[in-house]
Amino acid sequence: MAINTNTAPYGSWKSPITANAVASGSSSVGMARVDQANPTRVYWIESRPQEGGRLVLLSKDVDDYSERTLRELTADSKWNVRTAVHEYGGGAYAVYGGLVVFSNWSDQGVYLVDTNKHDAVPMRIGEQNDKLRYASFVVHPSKKFVVCVREDHRESDIQAPAALVAIPIPSGSIINEKDEYPLSKDVVLFDKTDFVSSPAISPMNNELSFYAWNHPDMNWDATTLYCATVALGDDGIPSVLEHLRVVAGAPGEPRESIYQPRFDDDGILHFISDRSGFWNPYYLGADGEIQQSLESPLSADFAGPEWTFGESTLQPVPGLKFSVVISYTQNGVLKLGILNVATHAIEDLPAPGWSGVGSFQLGYSHSGEQVLVLIAGGPTEHMSLFTYYINGLSAKQHTGSKVVSDAYSGFLSEPQEVVFSTKLPPFGSSESKDANAYAFYYPPTNKDYQGPDNELPPLLVLSHGGPTSVASSVLQSKIQYWTSRGIAVADVNYGGSTGYGREYRERLYPYFGEVDVQDCCAAALYLADSGLVDRKRLSIMGGSAGGFTTLACLAFRPEVFAVGASLYGISDLEVLAKETHKFEAEYPVHLVGPYPEARAEYIRRSPLYSVDTLACPAIFLQGLEDKVVPPNQATLMVNALKEKGIRVAHIEFEGEQHGFRKSENIVRALEAQLYFFSQILGFETADQIDPVPIFNDPSAANQ
Repeated sequence: MAINTNTAPYGSWKSPITANAVASGSSSVGMARVDQANPTRVYWIESRPQEGGRLVLLSKDVDDYSERTLRELTADSKWNVRTAVHEYGGGAYAVYGGLVVFSNWSDQGVYLVDTNKHDAVPMRIGEQNDKLRYASFVVHPSKKFVVCVREDHRESDIQAPAALVAIPIPSGSIINEKDEYPLSKDVVLFDKTDFVSSPAISPMNNELSFYAWNHPDMNWDATTLYCATVALGDDGIPSVLEHLRVVAGAPGEPRESIYQPRFDDDGILHFISDRSGFWNPYYLGADGEIQQSLESPLSADFAGPEWTFGESTLQPVPGLKFSVVISYTQNGVLKLGILNVATHAIEDLPAPGWSGVGSFQLGYSHSGEQVLVLIAGGPTEHMSLFTYYINGLSAKQHTGSKVVSDAYSGFLSEPQEVVFSTKLPPFGSSESKDANAYAFYYPPTNKDYQGPDNELPPLLVLSHGGPTSVASSVLQSKIQYWTSRGIAVADVNYGGSTGYGREYRERLYPYFGEVDVQDCCAAALYLADSGLVDRKRLSIMGGSAGGFTTLACLAFRPEVFAVGASLYGISDLEVLAKETHKFEAEYPVHLVGPYPEARAEYIRRSPLYSVDTLACPAIFLQGLEDKVVPPNQATLMVNALKEKGIRVAHIEFEGEQHGFRKSENIVRALEAQLYFFSQILGFETADQIDPVPIFNDPSAANQ
């Protein structure tokens, strides 16, 4: 025992990882892009909670680790580099030859700025209609047009048509008397499917590749990969796609999810598909046949679900024939490497403590060394921007990335992956089979404190959103907020999570609200039975789909948890089936069943209609501008719990959408959860927190 260690009840430990520290550290980096016409320059997006969650575009030289060459390209607060396509956005900008094209959040307009000029101001281009949304940009090497995805809300939101379009890039010489670019019409290149994504242009010619899909599938269920030739007019602007053909995933063929089409220097098309049962790399051979990039498929995913545009975990290496940078996780260890698709050989690149990587881009230092620019993080470091010197096998971190303060040394809990036993549906039947599920367990960690000998810590189970998503072991300050106060955390990858192949991913089909509930309960009980946590003080928290899982656990397994927190979660599946946005409009068909044919099942699994069995207190936190989960989902549940006499709290946030971006709201949400849990689980917090009004609370303080 350390000499200065204090003994105090779990949950009451004083920690330097405050809610304010979490909010200030919630600034994140994402979507790195190297300008392929000037490959010594890297661009990236940074979120700023202190500025209302605004997304800012920055750039610097790939080998500058100071702020000498740093430029903030959208410094004015009116710029927010964010798109609302699919509501989740992503892929909000592109760059080539110093020309940056981006989507601005306030009007969803497309803006052009020439970063070769230091005093350049972004100016709107294209059709300039606020009902049109754009994402997944790629600038043609001629710099005469940009190809992107357009979502058209002029006539309908829930049925907003998607199309692949070309937007002409005007020259500075045609600015009108209002100091604006004139209106131009989008050139529709492809509009034959419900959704389209990820256009890529060959550097060899005007060959274009992209993937598309239709309802009721999500893109991780089944997509189709296309190729075509972009026919150009005399002015160099596209007029039509010629020779449109299906490369993979044709209707009638075995279903596969295809992502990340990429052309290399020789015009070879590379992509990722889960046709083997796992997302593995493939390429299109000279004979037009699909070839396996690996010698044999690996039981590992080389990509994740594309909830947002712009994902990049596969990237051809310029100047290195037949080679692509790849990453995957096997046996819990992240692998990073260069794959030669001709020889199938993988040159391993050391991944220094990383457990999550993405945004792969290739560039060059000013000395001519080839570098991999990526965003990476691990259990003790947040996702940050790095330049990786391929030949020197070393990585250097850029300024502006979030590093862990020395003040947190001794306060960080490192995750331990646990495998626990669970059951498969049909539950309660002799046909239900045993299976394994997964979680990351974070023990309470604080160098200044230990718990009493006769006490076990409370447990907070996290049910991730999606639900087709994954819990990562990369450092998350929000988890450390709990563990540094003496509360254990289990981040559960329940059946339906990604990273374990299609079969595991589809365990949830059509058992949403059952498999996830079973696995979250099994994880909590496993840790309690192992003597690691207090069986009587199990809690659960989740956002969005994870909020539904949380509420379903409280409603259908009331014997397991003592308290729960739902962040913008679903309480009534039927309302979600009828009111959600286009991208997820038919997601419930797979998760539950076709609506209204399976209406009885929607009702049966909805926590709102099972309040009679719900005996656990709960807190609800909801953004009032949420278009993914309508705010009335929380209100309906809160009213039902109030009527039943169960302790419940409800906090609504003006100006927030699906998730909390503003620093003051991040602070309030985190502290409110801690306060509510302390009241229910019986510990005193070391933090001074504004009380949360709790309905049906018998204590005088809340009357």
